[in-house]
Amino acid sequence: MRNCCAVAVLVCFSFLSHGGEDSSELLRTMQKQLELLTSRMDQQARIIAEQQQKIDEQNRIIGLSMGKRSIGSSPGAAILERIEDMEYQVEHATKLASRKPAESTIKVEAAIDTAFRYFDGDASETDRPAGNDFSVRSAQLSFSGTIDKHFKAFMVLNAIPSSDENDEAAMELEEAAVVTTSLSPVRVRGGRVFADVGRFSSFHTHDLPFVTRPGSLERYVGGESVADGIDVQAELPISHLLRITGGVFNKVGEEFPLLNATGDRRNGAELTFLLKALSSFDIGDAHTFSAGVSTLQVPDQLIRRNLINLELLYSWRPDGRNKRLVWGSELMRNEQRTRFITNLAEVELGDDPILKRESRSGFGGYSYLEYFYNTHWSFGARVDAFQNTDPSVETRRTYEQTYSLFTTYRFSESSLLRFEAGRHEFFSGNSANEFFLQWTVLLGGHSHDTHDH
Repeated sequence: MRNCCAVAVLVCFSFLSHGGEDSSELLRTMQKQLELLTSRMDQQARIIAEQQQKIDEQNRIIGLSMGKRSIGSSPGAAILERIEDMEYQVEHATKLASRKPAESTIKVEAAIDTAFRYFDGDASETDRPAGNDFSVRSAQLSFSGTIDKHFKAFMVLNAIPSSDENDEAAMELEEAAVVTTSLSPVRVRGGRVFADVGRFSSFHTHDLPFVTRPGSLERYVGGESVADGIDVQAELPISHLLRITGGVFNKVGEEFPLLNATGDRRNGAELTFLLKALSSFDIGDAHTFSAGVSTLQVPDQLIRRNLINLELLYSWRPDGRNKRLVWGSELMRNEQRTRFITNLAEVELGDDPILKRESRSGFGGYSYLEYFYNTHWSFGARVDAFQNTDPSVETRRTYEQTYSLFTTYRFSESSLLRFEAGRHEFFSGNSANEFFLQWTVLLGGHSHDTHDH
């Protein structure tokens, strides 16, 4: 508008000063200038309107995505809001970019372990039918991930077929724990874990170098060393590995009974305490040797558990080639004390119970040798024996023994086929032969702790 007024004043001044001379020519010139200015002003108005429309649309989108309202409708207010939102987005993107991949994702993995089994003994000696038997031994699903710079967590679900006539496999919680990551060289775990007692008790069944878990571990530890509680592990800063682990749990062992599980007050002496020391070192370039000792203690006077485990592992890798030889053993002494009511008839009539305790101790363990011919084939043998420490089991033999041969073909790191043949000599005096054909696959990798078989 100011430009139009200036042009009008100029036109009047020129007309008066020239006294009307050449007025027509002057008016035509001024008219062209006015048309040019008007065209430019209309163009600028369209540009301003388009920019305002874009700003309003961006404000609307940002407001929806950020859950915020516009602080005004003027172009200046919209620009300020847009700058503020851009700063927030830059800060948020910087945080995401600074994270490691594991900090923003959950890793999901699975394992399927299946087998065919033939057993020619009495069905009372085993938890599966005698004769021919197919089974999905486990179908495992695991989740793991980093929570923040202080903690990571993992959870393992496992479906194992039941022994009923339907042979159904219900999904159960096998592990669920939170682990510290910022206390190195100390690590603290809490939740449901595999307690670090011995060697193969903390292995899942499909991670074993043979099809079946040694009977001494099944009887003395209780199978897999599942435990609810907390443990602390530290690696000492020396030239070779020296790891110390201590923990306290309700119990240790999947099949081991939970003491004082009737709702009474559980005192500290009825908990299970773990202590372990493990060392490993190299001898030259081709030999590795590790040894560890661990103990499980339930110090209660009437219910007592005293398990001592010595583990040994030797590995020979000639010239660093794929060929290698592994020898592993676990030797155990197990003492188990049970309590029972001696005056059950009087208790039923209202008298106070009189408790008696009985202790049994025994020795047991296994030893195996496995030769890896190449990346695919390996061959091995195992012997296992243990004494009875359960008063309810009748014994005609001093030791229950198993001798087995096994061979494995690994298609890759994620699939294998394994054959195992075993000979059993039971406490009852009976004997039996057992044959397995196992096939196992892993999906999505495998995050369990790696072990040198």
